[in-house]
Amino acid sequence: GDADAPSRAEALVTRLEVLDEMGGDCRPSLMCYNALLNCYANAGMAGKAERLLERLSDPDSYSYGSTIKAIANSGKSQLVAVSRAESLANTFGTDNEIIFTHRMKLLSKFGMGKEAEQLLRQMEEGHLRPDVIHYTAAINAWAKSSDDDATRRAEALFKTMEGNSGLHLDRAAYHGLLLNYSTRGNSKEARRLLQRMLDSPDVTPNRNSFTMVIDSHARSRQSKIAGQKAEELLDEMRELHAAGNHEVEPDKVTYASVIRCKQISKEGKIHEMTNFEKIQLMRELQIESWPFARND
Repeated sequence: GDADAPSRAEALVTRLEVLDEMGGDCRPSLMCYNALLNCYANAGMAGKAERLLERLSDPDSYSYGSTIKAIANSGKSQLVAVSRAESLANTFGTDNEIIFTHRMKLLSKFGMGKEAEQLLRQMEEGHLRPDVIHYTAAINAWAKSSDDDATRRAEALFKTMEGNSGLHLDRAAYHGLLLNYSTRGNSKEARRLLQRMLDSPDVTPNRNSFTMVIDSHARSRQSKIAGQKAEELLDEMRELHAAGNHEVEPDKVTYASVIRCKQISKEGKIHEMTNFEKIQLMRELQIESWPFARND
């Protein structure tokens, strides 16, 4: 993002406020204040966002949603962030899809799957229809959860979306479930889901889709074949890229994941590799530069 955006937006709003006080009749609109709140949100400036929200005479759901987003990006602890977001939602009063979206994204950041699902139910009880973005946030929350049944709960939410003809599953929804498989080394399920994306007329995988599957092999119990499987996926990415899908071009993150898998297969450590071994592996994988930091 643009690091100067908040200060530039602040300067513009302040100028308008000063001109208005001088009788210029150009008080900033709510849209203008919301744009400033969004700048604060992206920069994680929770204090400034909350102070501005308090100043607004008639804030709307975007005002509250952006302030919750600022809290999510501020680095506050789980307890403080979640309770503050809940308090803001209660202050707004009525149930609203935008506010639910930002609250659920906050919960997904902390891996609070149960709480995210509770918000889904709360939406339904308030006669709101959860959209793909809400289900995906809950699935992402399960991906970061330490609960034993996290994957099963994520799969159940994904199936609920699939069974709803009013919802159109996008790449982010698939990535939510892929992340659940990838973080837990469920390589077979990850590969199967990637294949569904490849076969689907509605969604196309990108490099992140493939990299998550490669990562699943690095974390799999079948680590001896991780290197081979990673190379097969890398070849598939290159073939798709050559055929015209520019979103699957491997990058440094992909190459790092492939190398990790190859080293795991032979029970070697990346930081113990000699320069000769690195050059040999780069030639083998046809990559031009070593994708890790120098001390790795």
